[in-house]
Amino acid sequence: MNSSFSRNRLYVIFVCTVFIFLFIWCPVNYIFDKTGFFKTADIKNYKDPEKVYESGPLAPLLNKIEEGKAALGDLYSNYLPMYGRIVTFLKVADSDISFSFVNFLSNFSEKKPADPPKTSQPAEIPENGENPEAVQSIIDRLEFSTMMLQNDGLHKYYVIYPSGDDSAESFIDTILSPPEEALRANMEIQIAQVNRISAAASDMGVDFYFYAGKRMQDAEYVTKIIPNEISTAPYFDEFMERIEKTKGKDALDVDTYEKRMENIFRTDHHWSALGAYSGYCDIIGMINKNSPEIGEPISLKGLIAYPEVKMRGSAALISSFQRIEETFSVMDIELPEKDSRYKVTDNAEKYESGKFDKNRFADHYALYYNRPSRYRYPSNNTGRNLLIIGDSYTWWSDWLIAANFDETFVYYPWDRKKLDLYDYIYKNRITDVLMMLFSDRVVFNLYNDCPLENIITD
Repeated sequence: MNSSFSRNRLYVIFVCTVFIFLFIWCPVNYIFDKTGFFKTADIKNYKDPEKVYESGPLAPLLNKIEEGKAALGDLYSNYLPMYGRIVTFLKVADSDISFSFVNFLSNFSEKKPADPPKTSQPAEIPENGENPEAVQSIIDRLEFSTMMLQNDGLHKYYVIYPSGDDSAESFIDTILSPPEEALRANMEIQIAQVNRISAAASDMGVDFYFYAGKRMQDAEYVTKIIPNEISTAPYFDEFMERIEKTKGKDALDVDTYEKRMENIFRTDHHWSALGAYSGYCDIIGMINKNSPEIGEPISLKGLIAYPEVKMRGSAALISSFQRIEETFSVMDIELPEKDSRYKVTDNAEKYESGKFDKNRFADHYALYYNRPSRYRYPSNNTGRNLLIIGDSYTWWSDWLIAANFDETFVYYPWDRKKLDLYDYIYKNRITDVLMMLFSDRVVFNLYNDCPLENIITD
């Protein structure tokens, strides 16, 4: 009897000790991660509020409660001891087994095509003397094999293997999961919000510009690569056409397979160093047409590559597919004189000395640069101040765009903070507003984190 009671008592004590330990450990682990004391594996397992209250006097309070519940869910799952590493290990193992099995079946069933008949006829050469194979786009010479790795409800993640050209590289890209009816409904809301903001800026005599981080699915050729999926090019083109009262609007060039591979990471939806510089040149060129005093784009000296840093981006992480990687590179560019209080900094020293995050799916895109909300270049004297309404695409470009202005301020809609546009423009002497967002976010509000209604224009 006493022995049984003692065992039960020990069991209760043990369980209570574990719960108390986890109750304390998760917040401490969170603090250590955010302060950089040590990093916790980020597996992008973020929870959204279960409900969003649209109206009523208690809506703001109830939404805060829902956001708090989601935050607690994140805290007591993502920051459990070894949680990220265990989940990543299991998902990678599952992905590898699935891929190997599908690859085996594909190779087993594949038949070697018959050799083409030999001919003594020379290839026809056009009158201009150009070889037709050289003129032909690379995508027309390629064949693609694809496999869907995951569908998380927002995106379908495809690994894509091209064949037919030795220079073509494999990559991971995404297709939107929601039905077209939902995409259309969200797009109508976003068009109205963007036009409301552009009209307000125009009424104040401020120049409004729009730039989108475009995706492969926003181009027509996606159906050549993944024939069973649709292109969102008609939606994107309509969205751009219906944006009004801008001084200029443009989008990242991913309109060919070659440009997609040059401007976007192979395993991430973000632009690469070359893509970010291309976007910067687009934006400065667009604004320069109306305000030549901001000057021309700063010349790119080249790229700084870190051969030891293997980039596996967010698409690789979410799909747990580790077989594709690329060398991490950043822009080598010389900026004008900066105000030490409001400037970009980077982790070049850590990366050069090998002290970078060596996690298999480390988010080097997010880790390399800091993200101030204000920049100042005191020697520019352009007489122009810029407000950027941005997202994660901004991280690799806002500090460079800012180098052509006197002062630049950055606002992230996903922070869900109110911004009184008239008051902000007046207080900070804003002359130009640039809305620069990823197309998933600005066209379709796919992540439900682009509440443009928080930008007050009344």
